[in-house]
Amino acid sequence: MNNIDIQLGNLDFESIKTSIIEHLKTQTVLKDYDYEGSAAQVLLDILAYNTLYYGYYVNMIANEMFLDTAQKEESIISLVKPLGYVVPGKTSAKANIKIRHGGSGNPSVPIYTKFTGNSSSGTSYNFYTLEGGILDDDGENIFTVTEGKSITVEQPILIDNITKKGFIFGLDVDISTIRVEVFDDVLNEWKPWTLVNNIQGGLNESSKVYWLERTELGFFIVFGGNFDSEYGQVGQVLTPNQQVRVSYLKSSGTKSNNIGKFTVKDILPLASTETLTLSSGGTDGPNIEAIRFFAPKWFASQNRAVTVDDCRGILAEAGFVGDDGDPYSRFTVWGGEEMDPPRYGRLFVSLNEANTIDPYGAANAIDILEKKTCVTIIPEFMNLDYNEVWVEGTLMYEPLRSTYTEGQLYTLVTERIKNLYPARFNLENVDMAHIVNEINSIDPSLKASSDKFTLKLIKTLTNFIEPKSFNNKCKKSSLYTKLFTPSQDAREIIETAVGNIPLNAKISLISEGDLDRQGFQLIKATYSSGATNINWIVGRWRPIDGLVNITDNVSDENNLKVIVSPDYDGTERFYFKNNMYHTGVTTTINLEHQN
Repeated sequence: MNNIDIQLGNLDFESIKTSIIEHLKTQTVLKDYDYEGSAAQVLLDILAYNTLYYGYYVNMIANEMFLDTAQKEESIISLVKPLGYVVPGKTSAKANIKIRHGGSGNPSVPIYTKFTGNSSSGTSYNFYTLEGGILDDDGENIFTVTEGKSITVEQPILIDNITKKGFIFGLDVDISTIRVEVFDDVLNEWKPWTLVNNIQGGLNESSKVYWLERTELGFFIVFGGNFDSEYGQVGQVLTPNQQVRVSYLKSSGTKSNNIGKFTVKDILPLASTETLTLSSGGTDGPNIEAIRFFAPKWFASQNRAVTVDDCRGILAEAGFVGDDGDPYSRFTVWGGEEMDPPRYGRLFVSLNEANTIDPYGAANAIDILEKKTCVTIIPEFMNLDYNEVWVEGTLMYEPLRSTYTEGQLYTLVTERIKNLYPARFNLENVDMAHIVNEINSIDPSLKASSDKFTLKLIKTLTNFIEPKSFNNKCKKSSLYTKLFTPSQDAREIIETAVGNIPLNAKISLISEGDLDRQGFQLIKATYSSGATNINWIVGRWRPIDGLVNITDNVSDENNLKVIVSPDYDGTERFYFKNNMYHTGVTTTINLEHQN
């Protein structure tokens, strides 16, 4: 019998069928049999389909066994369970409000006080305080309220005496709102117990703790102490029939985002409320890609923050993850040793949400890290540094080699580039060679070339007094701006030199001249009109790292976009690091026929 190469990884039906026929033709009994026009075709189809289905099934099962390749939500939940990572269900939106009371004294706002908020369409949602508080001497205080389509308060829960488990039904339960209390028969009072994970250390037989386990229908509350002496006791043991009660909120998910106009009716009839932030953070389920990325890092951190990855895992577990699954769309963390100059002993955090959106997000992130980092490490918050990539050039293409129109090709190219560089921290592969390869892979007719494209970085300046840096090596004399409205000071300089200028006159910035001993080049403002051309020095910049220092108030516009080109050997590229946040890519591409 001749040997036939069998493609074990091939899941194509026709290829499987052809492989079976070729194998049968090697048999001496069926050597000259006509397989194409015979009834054997039915049997061959059955064999091929059986092989296809079984191969696909085995491949799917194998994929679901690993966190990197699993696609089903239940598989992800099972795989991260040994890591101590509890996959949440729905997550409630949160908002920050200020309460003002017109009466006297310092009235209190108890836990689970209900506030009603309204969406732009007029739909009402209920929000609750998860912690109580007292108004200050001015009758004011700020509270965080959490949405709940329903609330369960101090509901008794049945605990199995053998497994030490109780069950909360519903995947719409926001697990961050679960509060567990156990009745202390000795003290004759209810005591709160603390949620821990399976990598929590320092537990003993007196630790009042519980764990959570997710199932297809809800969550198990698991109490410790249910182990023999071989393993030792973990957590305080519940006595038979000891009373347990739970409180929690069920979430409306994303529907409760962007809610404002809060009012309170349960207490303080004279109180008024001010919405400081619209509600945000509500989700309809777990973000599988975020879990896939962060769960191993969270486990590796062992509930402490020593490395940068530890910090990322802890912040992700605390909810600092964007809804799009991109691990760097909402926050980034880096060590002070990466700064220039280095700042050892510092850990830096940046969030992509401005204080006007979430004024407490930065403080919350720092507070979480301060509790987990080493004593010698000081977490600090650093504001965002907004940057924008600009891809410009001419794209040659052969119309006869494409089924697309020129307009369709343009759309495909620009969309591909935008998908390559989304809004996020730690943007990768920002280099011209990568962009050209991606463009040419779209359609055989495209003939992109690096020498016909340029890559630029745009930074928006809002404060001209404070120096800003592009944090990249830039080409000498590449810094410039487009035309903008001059400030009154700039107009006076121009008019002193050339007389009155039109009200709609525009100026721009350029960089020119030799570098000084410190590596700086002059930045000049320039005004041109007909034969008139005037320029004057307004600052300087250092191309080696892109540090820009504009000392004069030259612009009457709030946002001035400064543009630079990279200066790295081999190919044009930029590196996004530390607090550099990419806001989006701009494309200026012209398509031209290639004969």
